[in-house]
Amino acid sequence: MRAVGTVVLLGATALLAGCGSLGSSPGASASATLTGQVLAAPSCPVERAESPCPPRPVPGATVQVSDASGLVSATSTDQSGRFSVVVPGGSYLVRATNAGGYRSTAEQQVQVAPGSSASVRLLVDSGIR
Repeated sequence: MRAVGTVVLLGATALLAGCGSLGSSPGASASATLTGQVLAAPSCPVERAESPCPPRPVPGATVQVSDASGLVSATSTDQSGRFSVVVPGGSYLVRATNAGGYRSTAEQQVQVAPGSSASVRLLVDSGIR
C-alpha cells in the first residue's frame, strides 16, 4: 500500500511541475533582437575606380518590421543610420524608406531565432544621378 501512495505522490508532483511550465509566460529567450543599418547610394554624382564613393548612412529613415500577419514593429534610424528592435523569434520582412527629398525603399527578408540576434543592411537609392 505504501508503494502505491509513493507512485501517486510522484505522479502528482510531475503533473504539477509540468503545469507550471505550461502556464508560464514567454521569457527573454522567446524574444530576439533585430539590428541593422540603412545606407544610401550612390553618394557621389560620378564614381571612379581610383576614388571610391561608399554608401552613406541615412539618419531618420523609417524602418518597419512585418511578419505574415502584419506590422510587428516600427522605428527610425539614428544619426549613423542604425536601428534596433526586439521582436519574437520568427521570419520577418524589414523595410526601410529613405528620409529626405528622394523617397526610395529597400527591403530584406530575415529569419531570427528566439533568444538570438540578426542583422540586416539595407541600401536605398540616394537619388543622385
